[in-house]
Amino acid sequence: MLDTFKYYVRVIGVWLVFFLLSKMYFLGVNFDKSSSVIEFPRIWLAGLRLDLSVIGYILAVPLVLTLISIILPKISRQLNRIYWISVIVLIIIIVAVDPYFFQYWGQKTNLGFIQFLGKENAGLGSIFMSTYVIAIGFMVLSIYGFYKKGFKMLSLPQKTSWYTTLLLLGLTAIVIRGGISNVPINISSAYYSSSNLYNNTAVNSVWNFLATELEKDKHKALVFFDSNQEAQKILAENLDSDGSNYSDLVSANDSSNIILIVLESFSAKVVGFLSGNKYGSTPELDKIMKEGISFNSAYASSFRSDKGLLALTTGFPSAARQTLTNFPSKLSGKPNIFKLFGENYQTGFYYGGNLEFANISVLFNDANIVKSQKDFDSKNKNTWGVHDNTVFEIFGNDVLAEQRPQFKMLFSLSSHEPFDVPDFNRLEDPYLNSVAYTDSCLGVLIDRLKASPKWENTIVIITADHGTIRPDNAPLFDAINFKVPMVITGGLVNRDTVVNQIVSQADIPATLADLKGEPPFFNQSSILAPSGRAFYSYHDGISYVSPKGVQYYDLVQKKYLTENVAPPVERAYYQLANYAFFNP
Repeated sequence: MLDTFKYYVRVIGVWLVFFLLSKMYFLGVNFDKSSSVIEFPRIWLAGLRLDLSVIGYILAVPLVLTLISIILPKISRQLNRIYWISVIVLIIIIVAVDPYFFQYWGQKTNLGFIQFLGKENAGLGSIFMSTYVIAIGFMVLSIYGFYKKGFKMLSLPQKTSWYTTLLLLGLTAIVIRGGISNVPINISSAYYSSSNLYNNTAVNSVWNFLATELEKDKHKALVFFDSNQEAQKILAENLDSDGSNYSDLVSANDSSNIILIVLESFSAKVVGFLSGNKYGSTPELDKIMKEGISFNSAYASSFRSDKGLLALTTGFPSAARQTLTNFPSKLSGKPNIFKLFGENYQTGFYYGGNLEFANISVLFNDANIVKSQKDFDSKNKNTWGVHDNTVFEIFGNDVLAEQRPQFKMLFSLSSHEPFDVPDFNRLEDPYLNSVAYTDSCLGVLIDRLKASPKWENTIVIITADHGTIRPDNAPLFDAINFKVPMVITGGLVNRDTVVNQIVSQADIPATLADLKGEPPFFNQSSILAPSGRAFYSYHDGISYVSPKGVQYYDLVQKKYLTENVAPPVERAYYQLANYAFFNP
């Protein structure tokens, strides 16, 4: 009896020590000037129940093997050894990469990154070398520690008491649930602070990983209300438009050239025109925004390129963990900006990277011309593809050479990790320097277009695919991470104007439809008739931005992270969007 109980306590102790060290590792990697080591005891205590819950899950199998060992001792010990080797390797990998998931993407470890791997997708190549060194170093030290000390402590007890083991299995079930209350433990149980870093350090990375991967199918179609009519009523009763209309500022016609330029990871934080000089890295874009119709309060739909491009081309938002580009059969029957233009138009999409990442190629199937990495004969590349100066130049050449009316879309690349841009060292921070590089390419392109006769019959819309947590590492859900630049320029813009009303990147398709005299996409408004609100999603939640403020609804905790400034408008919006996407 005592041997079995000692084994139980011993295993719990081994893993508690490991998870303690893993939290130190996570905090150390993400430590900044606002962090304090004095907070660590509270972090550890806040996450203790989740740590114990994970230990309960991984202890269940050895306890069953302990029972079997009464009859088949040799086989049970062999199976136990194989089991622990597998579990240790898996857990060490999850824990090793977890702080870098948070550092790069503002979320904890999940399998979402797999879609960016592979020779063509360059996902691994976008990671800094220091990340590999530290993460692999942690793995090596952890494996060595288990080999020298931990593995022996995980061996099955020599003497086994079946009734003690059954009792411990019952106790383990309680530990897994986090107690005996009606509500089982969840990630929110570790949230104790207003600091996003402290909360994510407290959350056990293995528990989060399992919860994310096992529950992700629940997020394919979001349903919050008993009927769509109820959701529609909420949206209709909470309109935010003040009636402003700027359509007279643009003189579009049946043969207008329309250009959409999407800048990779261009957060409003780095645009001096929008946020000042602290991180300002875009003198060319600043100049453009002073001359066109500029939007001071534009928001991206989500936090990743595939989600931003989906919103920009179809008007549909991806919510939280959803990746709607994984449903090409659904997308093929939906409205798309390239379908707006008739046979007299030449349509095209240009991108220096590979279109296979996250299945984004499905978004551009209706374009007449699609140019990606394989179509640019250039050695001017990084791990993601051909650099912007090459792609912007060829894009400009094709626009200027085209004799028919045209709609062309350009998606930049160089301001993506790892931020290694060619022969450009204007700023010390790698991200800001890469933004400044792409900005310089943008300036050259716009100057070329301005100098051509086409400019007088051209509309250029410039925005970003998404914002970032860089460079200030704000909490992932914070609205500042989703604010992006947006400007309309070109010879067909009648007057320079600053629009202060809230608009969304997902309004771009409706804007193009309006310019072409077509009905709007889904539930969007043209940015020239601002809706006064925007919706965006992050990994675990959905948000609503209005003149009243911002409210964040967390899908895991099933509650608002702030005081809600309106009824559940964001849930109504995403339910209707999901229904429209997943149904004919």
